[in-house]
Amino acid sequence: MQGENNSIIMSKNTSKTELNKAFKSKKIIELKDFEAFYREKEPAIPKATINWRVHDLVQRNVFERVGRGQYRFTKTMRFSPVISTKMNGICRLLNKQFPFVDYCQWQLSTVNEFLQHLINFNILFVDVERDALDAAYYALKEQYVKVMLVGNLYDDLSEFNNYIIVRPLISDSPCQQYEKCNLATLEKILVDLATDKELIAFQSNEIYTIMSTAAEKYTINQSKMLRYAGRKNKREEIETVLKSINYD
Repeated sequence: MQGENNSIIMSKNTSKTELNKAFKSKKIIELKDFEAFYREKEPAIPKATINWRVHDLVQRNVFERVGRGQYRFTKTMRFSPVISTKMNGICRLLNKQFPFVDYCQWQLSTVNEFLQHLINFNILFVDVERDALDAAYYALKEQYVKVMLVGNLYDDLSEFNNYIIVRPLISDSPCQQYEKCNLATLEKILVDLATDKELIAFQSNEIYTIMSTAAEKYTINQSKMLRYAGRKNKREEIETVLKSINYD
């Protein structure tokens, strides 16, 4: 343990100037690049120590992780979802009644942060694993007036302001736990906006604005996004969007 602590201290003593000099020509920095950097001064340094140092640099917001084993200098913020009172209530209900069921939720108003023309309505999407979908729907229906299964949607989304839309959860969806709530990551929200038929209003040209604005402001894990898109058989579509906005 003492050795690990000393290694982290040594990592903190590495100046950002040194790191900039070493990696200024690289858009994406891989673990092998960090290994070469540290071994130049400490040839016998264990690989585990290098991994600890990289982890520490990420924790201190010097670098951000953009893929599996891929990093870049931090230039964006980490996405922190806003949890409404209603979302908290949904979390408590699902956690209590379905403690062993996977679910994930996000609210449509999140997209306003990335739009030029703001929407004046909100919808909560609650994705629940398929085997418990109907049970969760009826449990939510007992507590809230405006609840609908995604398959029953009709007309424009704006007609369903303040509704809870219950949808099947794609396995291995990128979700995060935040204040005891299971919430969608930014990667999931963006892929859903780009690919789900109920969100077609945000597709076509609009999705390029959304993706570009999101990428400028927040750290996006491209590998995570593409894995999720692949689970939905939409990987090529997301790759096209990312390439069009020059995201790397």
